[in-house]
Amino acid sequence: MEEHFDWRRDEFQQIGTDYGSVEEVAAYDGRMRAMRDIDAENRAILNCLGLKSKSAVLEIGTGTGAFARAAAKLCAHVTALDVSEVMLKYASLKAREEKLGNIDFLHAGFLSFDYPRRTFDAVVSSLALHHLPDVWKLVALEKIFETLKPGGIFYLMDVVFDWGNGRPEEYFHRVVESVPESRANIAMHIAREFSTTGWIMTGLLTRVGFVIESDVRHGEFLRTYCCRAVPASSSPVTRSRKAR
Repeated sequence: MEEHFDWRRDEFQQIGTDYGSVEEVAAYDGRMRAMRDIDAENRAILNCLGLKSKSAVLEIGTGTGAFARAAAKLCAHVTALDVSEVMLKYASLKAREEKLGNIDFLHAGFLSFDYPRRTFDAVVSSLALHHLPDVWKLVALEKIFETLKPGGIFYLMDVVFDWGNGRPEEYFHRVVESVPESRANIAMHIAREFSTTGWIMTGLLTRVGFVIESDVRHGEFLRTYCCRAVPASSSPVTRSRKAR
């Protein structure tokens, strides 16, 4: 019988917007594709990962499964996790439509997945890590580091705040006004979710042993990191640049 710990975070508790049906997820998928170039984002991720035909990939927070399906066409196997069963149902349907049989969709998240050690060549997470407070982000990142093969790649996209030398109130006002079509959702995100700051995210990643090979800001609040799991004896070198 599994031991119960009352201090363990329940990552299946809903945070942010929930979807009650496959039809609602399909509508969400359409809205996102109208706002973002999802295919271009996936190409950028795949370019960072450098997958080979025998590669094994883990995606945490697969959502609609768009990246999992793109990766499955290039590598041997994809394990795709999500805490939303409705999202997983939609993602599975889309994978079957594309006749992709090398994806395992699992009802799990950052903390609940049973991570096998040194198994994956790459781990990907897009717009999901902010569902965890910083202390649990660190726990999740340690698990991710341990499941990667030495030299494996972790690609992270998330909402990361950085107001530099300015005032946080002015910065957050600028953030919500920068996306008028999603103003209410961004305002709710700032008020209720757990996005952290750039300097904390850098500290979390390097604390567990990742070398940050690229750190790119996209607009006011999105950030992408391409990180490598290296032996502890290696000296980390971080290269940062701002997207034009």
